[in-house]
Amino acid sequence: MDARPAQWAMTRAPAALAAVLVGAALALLQSSCRSWRDPEAQLAIGRFDTTEVEQPLTSFRGTLPIDSVRDLRALHFDIWKIESEDYPREIRLMARVFDSSGNFITHLAPPVVPTQERWLRLQETLGRRTVPIGDFTVREFGEGDSARGYKIVLALDYSGSMRGVLDAMEDGARTFIGMKYPADELAVATFTTSLDVKVPFERDRQRLLATFEQVRRRNFGGYSSVYDGLIGATRLFDTVGTGEQPRVLVCFTDGDENASREDARVLFEEATKRRVRIFPIGFGYVRDDLLEYVAAQTGGRFYRVTSRKELLEVFAEIYRSLRYYYLVRYRPPTFAGLHVVDLFLQPRAGDTTLTARGSYDKSDINPWAQLNDAFNKMITFDYNKATLRPEAIPIIEEIADQLERYERVWLEVRGHTDDIGGIEFNQRLSEERAKAVVRALIERGIDSVRLRPRGMGMLYPLVPNTSEENRAKNRRTEFVIIRR
Repeated sequence: MDARPAQWAMTRAPAALAAVLVGAALALLQSSCRSWRDPEAQLAIGRFDTTEVEQPLTSFRGTLPIDSVRDLRALHFDIWKIESEDYPREIRLMARVFDSSGNFITHLAPPVVPTQERWLRLQETLGRRTVPIGDFTVREFGEGDSARGYKIVLALDYSGSMRGVLDAMEDGARTFIGMKYPADELAVATFTTSLDVKVPFERDRQRLLATFEQVRRRNFGGYSSVYDGLIGATRLFDTVGTGEQPRVLVCFTDGDENASREDARVLFEEATKRRVRIFPIGFGYVRDDLLEYVAAQTGGRFYRVTSRKELLEVFAEIYRSLRYYYLVRYRPPTFAGLHVVDLFLQPRAGDTTLTARGSYDKSDINPWAQLNDAFNKMITFDYNKATLRPEAIPIIEEIADQLERYERVWLEVRGHTDDIGGIEFNQRLSEERAKAVVRALIERGIDSVRLRPRGMGMLYPLVPNTSEENRAKNRRTEFVIIRR
Protein backbone atom coordinates (compact mmCIF):
# COMPACT_ATOMS: atom_id res chain seq x y z
CA MET A 1 0.00 0.00 0.00
CA ASP A 2 1.30 3.45 -0.87
CA ALA A 3 2.41 5.59 2.04
CA ARG A 4 0.36 8.77 2.60
CA PRO A 5 1.08 11.85 4.74
CA ALA A 6 -0.27 11.52 8.25
CA GLN A 7 -1.45 15.12 8.59
CA TRP A 8 -4.21 14.88 5.99
CA ALA A 9 -6.43 12.99 8.43
CA MET A 10 -6.78 16.01 10.69
CA THR A 11 -7.88 18.43 7.94
CA ARG A 12 -10.13 16.49 5.56
CA ALA A 13 -13.89 16.21 5.78
CA PRO A 14 -15.37 12.97 7.18
CA ALA A 15 -16.67 11.94 3.75
CA ALA A 16 -13.25 12.34 2.20
CA LEU A 17 -11.71 10.48 5.11
CA ALA A 18 -14.13 7.62 4.63
CA ALA A 19 -13.36 7.48 0.93
CA VAL A 20 -9.63 7.30 1.54
CA LEU A 21 -10.05 4.66 4.23
CA VAL A 22 -12.12 2.55 1.87
CA GLY A 23 -9.42 2.97 -0.78
CA ALA A 24 -6.75 1.98 1.72
CA ALA A 25 -8.74 -1.08 2.75
CA LEU A 26 -9.11 -2.13 -0.87
CA ALA A 27 -5.39 -1.65 -1.44
CA LEU A 28 -4.64 -3.79 1.60
CA LEU A 29 -7.02 -6.47 0.36
CA GLN A 30 -5.38 -6.27 -3.05
CA SER A 31 -1.90 -6.81 -1.64
CA SER A 32 -2.91 -9.64 0.68
CA CYS A 33 -4.90 -11.77 -1.77
CA ARG A 34 -3.01 -13.91 -4.24
CA SER A 35 -5.75 -13.77 -6.89
CA TRP A 36 -7.78 -10.68 -6.07
CA ARG A 37 -8.66 -10.14 -9.72
CA ASP A 38 -9.55 -12.61 -12.44
CA PRO A 39 -6.85 -13.40 -15.02
CA GLU A 40 -8.66 -11.70 -17.90
CA ALA A 41 -8.74 -8.43 -15.98
CA GLN A 42 -5.05 -8.82 -15.12
CA LEU A 43 -4.12 -9.28 -18.76
CA ALA A 44 -6.33 -6.35 -19.81
CA ILE A 45 -4.69 -3.91 -17.40
CA GLY A 46 -1.18 -4.86 -18.47
CA ARG A 47 0.68 -2.88 -15.79
CA PHE A 48 2.44 -4.95 -13.20
CA ASP A 49 5.68 -4.98 -11.23
CA THR A 50 8.16 -6.97 -13.32
CA THR A 51 11.30 -6.15 -11.36
CA GLU A 52 13.88 -8.96 -11.59
CA VAL A 53 11.53 -11.15 -13.65
CA GLU A 54 12.33 -11.93 -17.27
CA GLN A 55 9.92 -10.65 -19.87
CA PRO A 56 10.09 -11.50 -23.57
CA LEU A 57 13.17 -9.89 -25.09
CA THR A 58 11.50 -8.93 -28.34
CA SER A 59 9.81 -10.70 -31.23
CA PHE A 60 12.29 -13.15 -32.76
CA ARG A 61 12.81 -12.09 -36.38
CA GLY A 62 15.60 -14.26 -37.73
CA THR A 63 19.40 -14.22 -37.86
CA LEU A 64 21.95 -11.60 -38.85
CA PRO A 65 25.75 -11.97 -39.26
CA ILE A 66 27.80 -9.70 -37.03
CA ASP A 67 29.40 -8.00 -40.06
CA SER A 68 25.94 -6.73 -41.07
CA VAL A 69 25.34 -4.98 -37.73
CA ARG A 70 25.79 -1.22 -37.93
CA ASP A 71 25.44 -0.10 -34.31
CA LEU A 72 27.07 -2.46 -31.81
CA ARG A 73 25.84 -0.33 -28.91
CA ALA A 74 22.26 -1.32 -29.75
CA LEU A 75 22.97 -5.04 -29.31
CA HIS A 76 21.44 -6.97 -26.43
CA PHE A 77 23.78 -9.54 -24.85
CA ASP A 78 22.57 -11.85 -22.10
CA ILE A 79 23.14 -15.18 -20.40
CA TRP A 80 19.84 -16.85 -21.15
CA LYS A 81 20.27 -19.82 -18.82
CA ILE A 82 22.90 -21.74 -16.86
CA GLU A 83 23.13 -25.52 -16.51
CA SER A 84 24.90 -26.38 -13.26
CA GLU A 85 23.93 -29.96 -12.42
CA ASP A 86 27.44 -31.19 -13.30
CA TYR A 87 29.13 -28.77 -10.86
CA PRO A 88 31.96 -28.78 -9.85
CA ARG A 89 33.11 -30.63 -12.96
CA GLU A 90 31.49 -28.31 -15.48
CA ILE A 91 29.21 -25.29 -15.94
CA ARG A 92 27.38 -24.58 -19.20
CA LEU A 93 26.18 -21.07 -20.07
CA MET A 94 23.76 -20.37 -22.92
CA ALA A 95 24.42 -16.80 -24.10
CA ARG A 96 22.52 -14.81 -26.73
CA VAL A 97 23.19 -11.70 -28.80
CA PHE A 98 20.25 -9.86 -30.43
CA ASP A 99 19.79 -6.59 -32.26
CA SER A 100 16.91 -4.22 -31.54
CA SER A 101 14.78 -5.86 -34.25
CA GLY A 102 15.00 -9.30 -32.66
CA ASN A 103 17.60 -10.82 -34.97
CA PHE A 104 19.95 -13.36 -33.40
CA ILE A 105 23.51 -12.26 -34.20
CA THR A 106 25.63 -15.01 -35.75
CA HIS A 107 29.28 -15.54 -36.75
CA LEU A 108 30.78 -14.87 -33.34
CA ALA A 109 32.25 -18.28 -32.40
CA PRO A 110 33.38 -21.64 -33.80
CA PRO A 111 32.52 -23.59 -35.85
CA VAL A 112 31.01 -20.71 -37.84
CA VAL A 113 34.22 -18.67 -37.49
CA PRO A 114 37.74 -20.05 -36.85
CA THR A 115 38.34 -18.74 -33.30
CA GLN A 116 36.59 -17.53 -30.16
CA GLU A 117 38.85 -14.48 -29.83
CA ARG A 118 35.85 -12.12 -29.64
CA TRP A 119 34.96 -13.63 -26.26
CA LEU A 120 37.40 -11.65 -24.15
CA ARG A 121 37.07 -13.11 -20.69
CA LEU A 122 34.91 -14.87 -18.13
CA GLN A 123 34.85 -14.44 -14.37
CA GLU A 124 32.93 -15.53 -11.29
CA THR A 125 32.27 -13.44 -8.18
CA LEU A 126 32.16 -15.58 -5.04
CA GLY A 127 31.14 -13.59 -2.00
CA ARG A 128 33.73 -10.82 -1.68
CA ARG A 129 36.24 -12.15 -4.21
CA THR A 130 36.34 -12.34 -8.00
CA VAL A 131 37.93 -15.33 -9.74
CA PRO A 132 38.95 -15.13 -13.43
CA ILE A 133 38.20 -18.23 -15.51
CA GLY A 134 41.27 -18.76 -17.64
CA ASP A 135 40.10 -21.75 -19.65
CA PHE A 136 36.68 -21.78 -21.32
CA THR A 137 35.26 -22.75 -24.71
CA VAL A 138 32.55 -21.12 -26.83
CA ARG A 139 30.51 -22.81 -29.56
CA GLU A 140 27.82 -21.29 -31.75
CA PHE A 141 24.57 -23.26 -32.14
CA GLY A 142 21.99 -22.57 -34.83
CA GLU A 143 19.63 -24.04 -37.38
CA GLY A 144 22.13 -26.64 -38.50
CA ASP A 145 22.25 -28.21 -35.04
CA SER A 146 18.53 -29.03 -34.88
CA ALA A 147 18.85 -32.65 -36.01
CA ARG A 148 19.15 -34.06 -32.47
CA GLY A 149 15.81 -32.59 -31.39
CA TYR A 150 14.32 -32.02 -27.94
CA LYS A 151 11.88 -33.84 -25.72
CA ILE A 152 9.42 -31.17 -24.57
CA VAL A 153 6.38 -31.15 -22.29
CA LEU A 154 4.01 -28.19 -22.47
CA ALA A 155 2.04 -28.07 -19.20
CA LEU A 156 -0.94 -25.71 -18.84
CA ASP A 157 -2.65 -24.66 -15.62
CA TYR A 158 -6.35 -25.53 -16.10
CA SER A 159 -7.57 -24.42 -12.67
CA GLY A 160 -10.63 -22.19 -12.42
CA SER A 161 -8.58 -19.05 -11.90
CA MET A 162 -7.29 -19.39 -15.48
CA ARG A 163 -10.72 -19.09 -17.13
CA GLY A 164 -10.16 -15.54 -18.34
CA VAL A 165 -7.02 -16.46 -20.27
CA LEU A 166 -8.03 -19.88 -21.52
CA ASP A 167 -8.32 -18.76 -25.16
CA ALA A 168 -4.92 -17.04 -25.03
CA MET A 169 -3.38 -20.10 -23.41
CA GLU A 170 -4.74 -22.38 -26.12
CA ASP A 171 -3.50 -20.00 -28.83
CA GLY A 172 -0.08 -20.16 -27.19
CA ALA A 173 -0.17 -23.95 -27.25
CA ARG A 174 -1.01 -23.93 -30.96
CA THR A 175 1.85 -21.50 -31.61
CA PHE A 176 4.25 -23.66 -29.64
CA ILE A 177 3.22 -26.83 -31.47
CA GLY A 178 3.47 -24.99 -34.79
CA MET A 179 7.15 -24.18 -34.18
CA LYS A 180 8.06 -27.82 -33.57
CA TYR A 181 11.06 -29.20 -35.48
CA PRO A 182 10.80 -32.66 -37.10
CA ALA A 183 13.19 -34.29 -34.61
CA ASP A 184 11.39 -32.93 -31.54
CA GLU A 185 9.05 -35.05 -29.44
CA LEU A 186 6.34 -32.93 -27.83
CA ALA A 187 3.66 -33.75 -25.25
CA VAL A 188 0.86 -31.49 -23.98
CA ALA A 189 -0.60 -31.85 -20.48
CA THR A 190 -2.89 -29.82 -18.24
CA PHE A 191 -3.28 -29.83 -14.49
CA THR A 192 -5.76 -28.86 -11.78
CA THR A 193 -5.55 -31.16 -8.76
CA SER A 194 -4.35 -33.93 -11.08
CA LEU A 195 -2.43 -34.20 -14.33
CA ASP A 196 -4.32 -34.76 -17.58
CA VAL A 197 -2.13 -35.79 -20.53
CA LYS A 198 -3.88 -34.20 -23.47
CA VAL A 199 -1.36 -35.38 -26.08
CA PRO A 200 1.31 -38.04 -25.34
CA PHE A 201 4.78 -37.60 -26.80
CA GLU A 202 4.45 -37.23 -30.55
CA ARG A 203 6.71 -36.15 -33.43
CA ASP A 204 4.08 -35.51 -36.08
CA ARG A 205 3.01 -31.86 -35.87
CA GLN A 206 -0.37 -32.37 -37.55
CA ARG A 207 -1.32 -35.24 -35.26
CA LEU A 208 -0.28 -33.12 -32.28
CA LEU A 209 -2.52 -30.26 -33.35
CA ALA A 210 -5.45 -32.50 -34.27
CA THR A 211 -5.36 -34.39 -30.98
CA PHE A 212 -5.03 -31.18 -28.97
CA GLU A 213 -8.07 -29.65 -30.71
CA GLN A 214 -10.18 -32.70 -29.87
CA VAL A 215 -9.48 -32.68 -26.13
CA ARG A 216 -8.34 -29.13 -25.34
CA ARG A 217 -11.32 -28.23 -23.08
CA ARG A 218 -11.35 -31.52 -21.20
CA ASN A 219 -11.14 -31.31 -17.38
CA PHE A 220 -11.00 -27.54 -17.06
CA GLY A 221 -11.73 -25.87 -13.71
CA GLY A 222 -11.24 -26.61 -10.02
CA TYR A 223 -8.42 -26.09 -7.57
CA SER A 224 -4.78 -25.66 -8.52
CA SER A 225 -1.94 -28.04 -7.59
CA VAL A 226 0.92 -26.28 -9.34
CA TYR A 227 3.76 -28.26 -7.77
CA ASP A 228 1.99 -31.62 -8.01
CA GLY A 229 1.10 -30.85 -11.63
CA LEU A 230 4.65 -29.94 -12.58
CA ILE A 231 6.06 -32.96 -10.76
CA GLY A 232 3.67 -35.15 -12.75
CA ALA A 233 4.67 -33.40 -15.97
CA THR A 234 8.34 -33.98 -15.12
CA ARG A 235 7.68 -37.70 -14.66
CA LEU A 236 6.18 -37.90 -18.15
CA PHE A 237 9.74 -38.04 -19.45
CA ASP A 238 10.00 -41.53 -17.95
CA THR A 239 7.69 -42.74 -20.74
CA VAL A 240 10.21 -41.95 -23.50
CA GLY A 241 13.35 -43.55 -22.10
CA THR A 242 16.67 -41.87 -21.44
CA GLY A 243 18.48 -41.03 -24.67
CA GLU A 244 20.62 -37.98 -25.39
CA GLN A 245 17.88 -35.52 -26.34
CA PRO A 246 17.67 -32.53 -23.97
CA ARG A 247 14.49 -32.38 -21.86
CA VAL A 248 12.45 -29.22 -21.42
CA LEU A 249 9.28 -28.51 -19.42
CA VAL A 250 7.43 -25.31 -20.36
CA CYS A 251 4.49 -24.39 -18.12
CA PHE A 252 1.96 -21.56 -18.04
CA THR A 253 0.36 -20.77 -14.67
CA ASP A 254 -0.86 -17.93 -12.50
CA GLY A 255 1.02 -19.51 -9.58
CA ASP A 256 -2.15 -19.59 -7.47
CA GLU A 257 -1.14 -22.71 -5.52
CA ASN A 258 -3.79 -24.09 -3.16
CA ALA A 259 -3.90 -27.88 -3.30
CA SER A 260 -0.46 -29.49 -3.78
CA ARG A 261 0.73 -32.24 -1.49
CA GLU A 262 4.34 -31.82 -2.59
CA ASP A 263 6.50 -28.69 -2.66
CA ALA A 264 9.26 -26.90 -4.58
CA ARG A 265 11.98 -29.08 -3.08
CA VAL A 266 10.42 -32.25 -4.50
CA LEU A 267 9.91 -30.58 -7.89
CA PHE A 268 13.58 -29.59 -7.96
CA GLU A 269 14.71 -33.10 -6.98
CA GLU A 270 12.49 -34.79 -9.58
CA ALA A 271 13.58 -32.42 -12.35
CA THR A 272 17.27 -32.65 -11.45
CA LYS A 273 17.15 -36.44 -11.37
CA ARG A 274 15.77 -36.45 -14.92
CA ARG A 275 17.85 -33.48 -16.14
CA VAL A 276 14.70 -31.54 -17.04
CA ARG A 277 14.95 -27.77 -17.67
CA ILE A 278 11.89 -25.95 -16.32
CA PHE A 279 10.57 -22.77 -17.98
CA PRO A 280 7.60 -21.38 -16.01
CA ILE A 281 5.55 -18.56 -17.54
CA GLY A 282 3.56 -16.61 -14.96
CA PHE A 283 1.34 -13.59 -15.28
CA GLY A 284 -0.36 -10.88 -13.25
CA TYR A 285 0.30 -10.00 -9.65
CA VAL A 286 1.07 -13.48 -8.41
CA ARG A 287 4.78 -14.04 -7.79
CA ASP A 288 6.20 -17.45 -6.85
CA ASP A 289 9.80 -16.94 -5.77
CA LEU A 290 10.28 -20.68 -5.21
CA LEU A 291 9.19 -21.50 -8.74
CA GLU A 292 11.60 -18.87 -10.07
CA TYR A 293 14.40 -20.44 -8.02
CA VAL A 294 13.55 -23.95 -9.27
CA ALA A 295 13.63 -22.68 -12.85
CA ALA A 296 17.09 -21.18 -12.44
CA GLN A 297 18.48 -24.17 -10.56
CA THR A 298 17.29 -26.65 -13.19
CA GLY A 299 18.85 -24.70 -16.05
CA GLY A 300 15.61 -23.04 -17.12
CA ARG A 301 14.24 -19.52 -16.83
CA PHE A 302 11.19 -17.80 -15.35
CA TYR A 303 9.09 -15.40 -17.44
CA ARG A 304 6.17 -13.15 -16.61
CA VAL A 305 3.62 -11.93 -19.15
CA THR A 306 0.82 -9.39 -18.98
CA SER A 307 -0.90 -9.81 -22.34
CA ARG A 308 -1.77 -12.33 -25.02
CA LYS A 309 0.88 -10.78 -27.27
CA GLU A 310 3.61 -11.25 -24.64
CA LEU A 311 2.52 -14.84 -24.02
CA LEU A 312 2.89 -15.73 -27.69
CA GLU A 313 6.25 -13.93 -27.82
CA VAL A 314 7.54 -15.87 -24.81
CA PHE A 315 6.48 -19.21 -26.28
CA ALA A 316 8.34 -18.24 -29.47
CA GLU A 317 11.39 -16.95 -27.58
CA ILE A 318 11.76 -20.12 -25.53
CA TYR A 319 11.48 -22.42 -28.52
CA ARG A 320 13.84 -20.42 -30.72
CA SER A 321 16.37 -19.80 -27.94
CA LEU A 322 16.66 -23.57 -27.63
CA ARG A 323 18.02 -23.47 -31.20
CA TYR A 324 20.09 -20.30 -31.38
CA TYR A 325 22.65 -19.64 -28.66
CA TYR A 326 26.34 -19.59 -27.76
CA LEU A 327 27.38 -22.43 -25.47
CA VAL A 328 30.14 -21.50 -23.00
CA ARG A 329 31.69 -24.38 -21.05
CA TYR A 330 34.19 -24.22 -18.21
CA ARG A 331 35.30 -25.78 -14.94
CA PRO A 332 34.10 -23.50 -12.12
CA PRO A 333 35.83 -22.58 -8.87
CA THR A 334 34.52 -24.44 -5.84
CA PHE A 335 32.33 -22.29 -3.60
CA ALA A 336 29.30 -23.27 -1.50
CA GLY A 337 27.27 -20.16 -2.25
CA LEU A 338 26.05 -17.87 -5.01
CA HIS A 339 28.21 -17.82 -8.14
CA VAL A 340 27.76 -14.57 -10.09
CA VAL A 341 29.04 -15.00 -13.65
CA ASP A 342 30.21 -12.16 -15.91
CA LEU A 343 30.93 -12.79 -19.59
CA PHE A 344 32.66 -10.21 -21.80
CA LEU A 345 32.22 -10.09 -25.58
CA GLN A 346 33.78 -7.75 -28.15
CA PRO A 347 31.80 -8.39 -31.36
CA ARG A 348 34.33 -6.47 -33.48
CA ALA A 349 38.00 -5.95 -32.64
CA GLY A 350 38.71 -2.62 -30.98
CA ASP A 351 35.02 -1.71 -30.77
CA THR A 352 32.35 -1.83 -28.04
CA THR A 353 32.66 -4.50 -25.34
CA LEU A 354 29.40 -6.09 -24.18
CA THR A 355 28.88 -7.65 -20.74
CA ALA A 356 26.35 -10.29 -19.71
CA ARG A 357 25.67 -11.45 -16.16
CA GLY A 358 24.04 -14.56 -14.74
CA SER A 359 24.18 -16.60 -11.56
CA TYR A 360 23.75 -20.08 -10.15
CA ASP A 361 23.51 -21.17 -6.53
CA LYS A 362 25.42 -23.95 -4.78
CA SER A 363 24.57 -22.92 -1.23
CA ASP A 364 23.93 -25.33 1.63
CA ILE A 365 21.04 -23.05 2.64
CA ASN A 366 18.33 -22.53 0.03
CA PRO A 367 14.81 -21.03 -0.17
CA TRP A 368 13.07 -24.30 0.74
CA ALA A 369 15.30 -25.13 3.71
CA GLN A 370 13.32 -26.42 6.69
CA LEU A 371 13.82 -26.39 10.43
CA ASN A 372 16.35 -29.03 11.55
CA ASP A 373 17.88 -29.32 8.08
CA ALA A 374 21.60 -29.86 8.62
CA PHE A 375 24.85 -29.78 6.66
CA ASN A 376 28.40 -30.74 7.61
CA LYS A 377 31.68 -28.93 6.95
CA MET A 378 35.19 -30.26 7.44
CA ILE A 379 36.48 -27.20 9.29
CA THR A 380 40.03 -27.95 10.43
CA PHE A 381 41.70 -26.92 13.68
CA ASP A 382 45.17 -27.18 15.15
CA TYR A 383 45.78 -30.54 16.85
CA ASN A 384 43.91 -30.79 20.18
CA LYS A 385 43.09 -27.07 20.01
CA ALA A 386 40.23 -24.79 19.04
CA THR A 387 42.38 -22.66 16.74
CA LEU A 388 41.10 -22.46 13.17
CA ARG A 389 43.62 -23.48 10.54
CA PRO A 390 44.11 -21.20 7.47
CA GLU A 391 42.39 -23.67 5.15
CA ALA A 392 39.21 -23.36 7.26
CA ILE A 393 38.79 -19.65 6.53
CA PRO A 394 37.28 -20.02 3.01
CA ILE A 395 34.65 -22.36 4.45
CA ILE A 396 33.81 -19.84 7.17
CA GLU A 397 33.46 -17.15 4.51
CA GLU A 398 31.11 -19.36 2.46
CA ILE A 399 28.81 -19.80 5.44
CA ALA A 400 28.94 -16.08 6.27
CA ASP A 401 27.97 -15.29 2.68
CA GLN A 402 24.97 -17.63 2.89
CA LEU A 403 23.82 -16.14 6.19
CA GLU A 404 24.05 -12.65 4.70
CA ARG A 405 21.75 -13.73 1.87
CA TYR A 406 19.30 -15.60 4.09
CA GLU A 407 18.86 -13.12 6.92
CA ARG A 408 16.02 -15.01 8.62
CA VAL A 409 18.04 -18.21 9.11
CA TRP A 410 19.52 -19.00 12.54
CA LEU A 411 22.03 -21.82 12.98
CA GLU A 412 23.11 -24.12 15.75
CA VAL A 413 26.83 -24.75 15.28
CA ARG A 414 27.72 -28.24 16.52
CA GLY A 415 31.28 -29.34 17.08
CA HIS A 416 32.12 -33.06 16.71
CA THR A 417 35.34 -34.97 17.47
CA ASP A 418 36.77 -38.44 16.89
CA ASP A 419 37.31 -40.99 19.69
CA ILE A 420 40.94 -40.14 20.52
CA GLY A 421 40.99 -38.94 24.13
CA GLY A 422 38.38 -39.31 26.83
CA ILE A 423 34.72 -38.35 26.71
CA GLU A 424 35.17 -35.28 28.93
CA PHE A 425 38.17 -34.00 26.97
CA ASN A 426 36.38 -34.36 23.64
CA GLN A 427 33.25 -32.72 25.01
CA ARG A 428 35.20 -29.63 26.09
CA LEU A 429 37.18 -29.58 22.83
CA SER A 430 34.03 -29.77 20.71
CA GLU A 431 32.43 -26.92 22.68
CA GLU A 432 35.47 -24.68 22.22
CA ARG A 433 35.67 -25.46 18.53
CA ALA A 434 31.98 -24.65 18.02
CA LYS A 435 32.55 -21.34 19.83
CA ALA A 436 35.57 -20.62 17.61
CA VAL A 437 33.45 -21.06 14.48
CA VAL A 438 30.75 -18.79 15.91
CA ARG A 439 33.34 -16.12 16.74
CA ALA A 440 34.72 -16.27 13.21
CA LEU A 441 31.23 -15.78 11.76
CA ILE A 442 30.55 -12.85 14.10
CA GLU A 443 33.83 -11.26 12.98
CA ARG A 444 32.45 -11.40 9.44
CA GLY A 445 29.34 -9.44 10.34
CA ILE A 446 26.85 -12.15 11.37
CA ASP A 447 24.69 -11.19 14.36
CA SER A 448 25.54 -13.35 17.39
CA VAL A 449 21.85 -13.85 18.17
CA ARG A 450 21.57 -15.99 15.02
CA LEU A 451 24.29 -18.43 16.12
CA ARG A 452 24.19 -21.00 18.92
CA PRO A 453 27.38 -23.02 19.64
CA ARG A 454 27.00 -26.55 20.95
CA GLY A 455 29.58 -29.25 21.66
CA MET A 456 28.62 -32.81 20.72
CA GLY A 457 31.87 -34.51 21.74
CA MET A 458 32.63 -37.96 20.33
CA LEU A 459 29.13 -39.39 20.76
CA TYR A 460 27.73 -38.84 17.26
CA PRO A 461 30.21 -40.20 14.67
CA LEU A 462 29.26 -40.22 11.00
CA VAL A 463 31.23 -43.44 10.47
CA PRO A 464 32.95 -45.92 12.84
CA ASN A 465 36.27 -44.65 14.24
CA THR A 466 38.15 -47.63 12.78
CA SER A 467 40.71 -45.78 10.64
CA GLU A 468 42.36 -42.39 10.35
CA GLU A 469 40.30 -41.71 7.25
CA ASN A 470 37.08 -42.33 9.17
CA ARG A 471 38.25 -40.29 12.15
CA ALA A 472 38.89 -37.35 9.82
CA LYS A 473 35.26 -37.55 8.67
CA ASN A 474 34.05 -37.49 12.25
CA ARG A 475 36.09 -34.39 13.13
CA ARG A 476 33.55 -32.02 11.65
CA THR A 477 31.35 -29.01 12.28
CA GLU A 478 27.63 -29.48 11.77
CA PHE A 479 25.24 -26.62 11.05
CA VAL A 480 21.56 -27.10 11.92
CA ILE A 481 18.80 -24.64 10.97
CA ILE A 482 16.91 -23.70 14.14
CA ARG A 483 14.96 -20.74 12.76
CA ARG A 484 13.98 -19.51 9.30
